Amino acid sequence: MSLNEPNPFSPKFLYSIFGDNSIRLSKSRGQNYLIDRNIAERIVSLIGESPAVLEVGTGMGALTLLIPRDRQVYSIEIDAGIHRLLSQYTLSPNIELIHADFLKFQTSTIHEKELFFLSNLPYSISGEAVKRFIEEDVFLRGAVMSQKEFYEKMTASPGGPGYGVMSVISQVFLEITAEFNVPRTCFLPQPSVDSVVISLVKKKIDFAQGEFKNFLASCFLMKRKTIENNFKKAGFPLDILMLSGVPGNIRPEEVAPPKWVEIFKRFSDNNRNEKFPAS
Repeated sequence: MSLNEPNPFSPKFLYSIFGDNSIRLSKSRGQNYLIDRNIAERIVSLIGESPAVLEVGTGMGALTLLIPRDRQVYSIEIDAGIHRLLSQYTLSPNIELIHADFLKFQTSTIHEKELFFLSNLPYSISGEAVKRFIEEDVFLRGAVMSQKEFYEKMTASPGGPGYGVMSVISQVFLEITAEFNVPRTCFLPQPSVDSVVISLVKKKIDFAQGEFKNFLASCFLMKRKTIENNFKKAGFPLDILMLSGVPGNIRPEEVAPPKWVEIFKRFSDNNRNEKFPAS
C-alpha cells in the first residue's frame, strides 16, 4: 500500500507516525529531524545546477522532497525502520531510496559522472563521512549540516582548540564555507547544540587523502609530545623535519596545514618503498 507524501515539517505528524510504527529515534545515530521548512529550502538551494544528488540520511524526507524533480536523487538511510516507513509513501520518480550505511556503501553502483553530496551529518560519523566525500572522485561539491563543534574542528587554526588531523585534512583538500547557522529549535527531538550549514568544494590536490591521513595519524599519535618524538615513535627519518624547516621541539598541533603538505611530500619522495597504503 502506498500513501501520499509525508509531512516532515509537522511535529504532530512525526510523533504520530513514529508512535504508530513503534519507532524510537537513536541519539547515537544523531536522529534529530529538521522541521523548519525555510531552513530546508535554503539548504536545498545550495545544490545549484548539479544534475544528480546523493543524500546521506533520508530521515522523513525534509530535504529529499524539496529537491527539484528534474534532478536524480539517491537517498541513503541506515535505519531500517525509517527506510521502510518512508518507502510506503508515493514519492516523485526522481527519488531512489537506498537502505545502506554510507560509510560502507559503494558509490560505483550509482552510474553518475558526478554527484552533489547532501547531508545532515550525525556528529558520530561527521569526520568519516567528510573523508569519504574527499576520497570519492564522483563528489566535487557538497552541502552538509553539522554541529558547530565539528565545523570549528574543520576550520581550527594551528595551536588553537580542536586543531588536529581533521583540521589539516579538511583545510588541505577542501574549500569550506559556513553558509548559515541553524538553531537547535529547528529539530525534533531538539539536540543540545546548534548546527551550521557548510558548503564544501574539493581542491585539486596531487596526492591521495588516505595516504596523507595515515601519515598524519602517526604524527599526531601523541599530541602531548613533540613532533620529533612522534617521528621517532613512527620510525620516520628526522631529517625530513630539518629539511622542511620545522623545529623538532614543537607539537604537531602547532604545524600549519601547508607545512604538513610539505613534510608529507618530502616523506613520500624519500620513502616510496615504505609508502602508506590508502585506506
